Amino acid sequence: MSHLWQHPYVNVFKHFNLQSWKKSTKEGEVSTVMDKTLKCTVYRVTGSIPAGNYIQLPKAQSQSLGLTGRYFYLLFKPIPTKYFVVHIDVATQDNLIVRISFSNLFKEFKSTSTWLQFPFLCNASRGSVQAYASVGSKDHSGPAPMSTRWTVLCLDMNYILSMYLNRKFSYIKNVKLCANMLVKNMCTSDLLYEVGLTFEQAKKAGRVSHDVTPMPRDLAFPLLKGDKWDDLYDMIRFPNEGSRKPFDSIQFENIENSAVSEESSINSSQRVVPKKVDVSKCVSERISLIHNMTQPRQKAMKRIQVTKELPMIGVDDVDIHRDDEGEIHVFAHPTDDVVIHQDDRITGESVNVEKVRGTAHVPATRKSNYTALEPDPILKLRRIVGFGGATFKDALWSVDGSTVVYPCHAVVVAMKVSNGHQRFFIGHTDKVSCISMTGNSTMLASGQTGNLSVVRVWKFNTGDCLAMCKTHVHSLHCLSFAHKGNMLCGVGKDSQGKNMVVIWNTSKVMKNREITVTAKAHTDVDIVRLRVSAFDDTRMVSCGRDNVRLWRVKEGQLRSAPVNLGEHHSMEFTDVAFEAGYHADKDPSDRLVYACSRSGHIFEIELQKVAIRHVRRLLPNASKSKDKDKQTFRSGPGIGLNCMSVNETFCVTGSDDGYLRLWPLDFAHVYLEAEHEGPVTSADFSSDGLHILAGTATGNLGMLDVTTRSYTTMMRSHTGRITGVAVDPYRKHLATVSEDHTIRVWDSETLQQLYDFSAPSECPCTISYHPSRQIFACGFENGIVRVF
Repeated sequence: MSHLWQHPYVNVFKHFNLQSWKKSTKEGEVSTVMDKTLKCTVYRVTGSIPAGNYIQLPKAQSQSLGLTGRYFYLLFKPIPTKYFVVHIDVATQDNLIVRISFSNLFKEFKSTSTWLQFPFLCNASRGSVQAYASVGSKDHSGPAPMSTRWTVLCLDMNYILSMYLNRKFSYIKNVKLCANMLVKNMCTSDLLYEVGLTFEQAKKAGRVSHDVTPMPRDLAFPLLKGDKWDDLYDMIRFPNEGSRKPFDSIQFENIENSAVSEESSINSSQRVVPKKVDVSKCVSERISLIHNMTQPRQKAMKRIQVTKELPMIGVDDVDIHRDDEGEIHVFAHPTDDVVIHQDDRITGESVNVEKVRGTAHVPATRKSNYTALEPDPILKLRRIVGFGGATFKDALWSVDGSTVVYPCHAVVVAMKVSNGHQRFFIGHTDKVSCISMTGNSTMLASGQTGNLSVVRVWKFNTGDCLAMCKTHVHSLHCLSFAHKGNMLCGVGKDSQGKNMVVIWNTSKVMKNREITVTAKAHTDVDIVRLRVSAFDDTRMVSCGRDNVRLWRVKEGQLRSAPVNLGEHHSMEFTDVAFEAGYHADKDPSDRLVYACSRSGHIFEIELQKVAIRHVRRLLPNASKSKDKDKQTFRSGPGIGLNCMSVNETFCVTGSDDGYLRLWPLDFAHVYLEAEHEGPVTSADFSSDGLHILAGTATGNLGMLDVTTRSYTTMMRSHTGRITGVAVDPYRKHLATVSEDHTIRVWDSETLQQLYDFSAPSECPCTISYHPSRQIFACGFENGIVRVF
């Protein structure tokens, strides 16, 4: 039923709205021009390299056109003295993708199990004199002649696949039209159209049938009254109906006749004699072998085929016949009653139409009846409890400060701060390892870890996936969007374990959904965090073990320079940040870069000099340290910093001791701090600087209000695999047990955590509520059951 919408034909350019380029793509020199012959707008594809100048349908290679029509029609005109290439990817019934290519670049026919290459022998227009050769010659190969005509090319996909590869055609997956050519349209149909014939002429001549059908009006070439179609245009059917032998080239059917007609109209002194070409013995043997293997059998008288299947119940001694189109028919005896069934188009059920006696002609084909599931989909994701994908390092604010964005396993969640409403970005197949957002929150980028690392770019407001691209790395762990969204930077490891930095051009994502690689570089240094500056899209900074590096994209190349750390070269750097704020009178190269380390040091680095300006070490409060006298700059229990974020006034840090601390930019004292249950791994300022988003390694997500000095826990989650869930029907509670040795009780409506039980020495594995009492029982791996 899925192919009925394609009958009688599909106008491909119109159906896929080629002018908008939303479902298709173009590359290189592709333009629209007004053709004088056709008196309409056509597409012109030019360029010296066909592979770099093309029109492709559909837009992405992973998508499919799904065109099931047997005949493929291409209305095109080769550009004189140029080459052109056409690639058609078709799918067989056994799910094999085969590429069919034809071009005047090809010198000879070549074939593999997944690729057929046909040479296209160009024909000159009637106004020129040209020598014609026998089939297999190379006189017509090469660039198109000086004068060409509009051509209708008809390819029988079913015959091509069955003859050359012994496979059955299923559908056309994609089409790629490469330079150099003019293209009017493409069409697919199960009907064989006849050019130069209108519907009125066909009706008068009584030629309208299933086998001979006039070309549709929106696909036909214009023809003035009194003109002959063959004098203005060309028609190519491959294979030719005159012979059913396999061909080694796509050429015009009347190539020899046209040569003879031209010879008769030219003076004998100007007569051109067709050339004879000697074919080598090996080529002759190969062609002969192909002919013997693939030549169809001689047509014999049609024989009635009797099926081996049992007859239908209620019809005895029937004759079951199969016609030429493969439809099975049942012929009953005169004494039998036959009920004809038809499928109701509305309900999809089989209903009795009529009851006849005698020689009834009943189609025996059956259609599968099914009822659609309602509602569709049955399940819809409402809320997710949890924070953290592959890591707990990424949690972001939207530009308006109303939404926080964070990963949870393979889903990216956008949650409203005011009411807890969640939106989901679904599409990843593995844990999300990193996320990044543009400065105006129009686009969101997310990357997944694993061997099949991919990056998805989303439209943040709608949740639509704009583009998806491979990362060329095996373990993507860092993404950073440019402030304006024109560039995206990613860091991961290649197959040899080396760090690899990739820069993508994302300036065309919103309009054309295109992502291209601008530059990439391999490096032996460790990189745990990389950020793109907000004032210059070409400048970046990275940090890792024993290094801080400044990066820049210039002339399509990615270059880096290490910062001279001096005596601090043996440190584990965890995060970096550019100086915030915009100063019109300040040179961007005079800005500062901040870096923090696991030992508690804060580095101020001058961007222009690529040198350290100040180094400070953050120490805990004196009341919390027993060995205050022993603390020095080089020794003592420094604050192990995991993350940092900088705005115009403050710097916020997250540390291993579970504290989120707010500092002035001179780091003279702590302005505000909030204690958490676990190490703080993520910190981010809102755009107004009044709220701070914090994430911890224990799966908690919270918000610190700087003005009121209040803290709100927005999300709690398990850190291990959940092994059991139970529902309390009376109090609307959920209870979960996890491999992190905790038992947690949640409110089923708000999904906020109500209670938390910890069992450090025992691991709970199952849980169940009592059916009538407000208690639950929990089973542990050591065989003990406890009641709560």
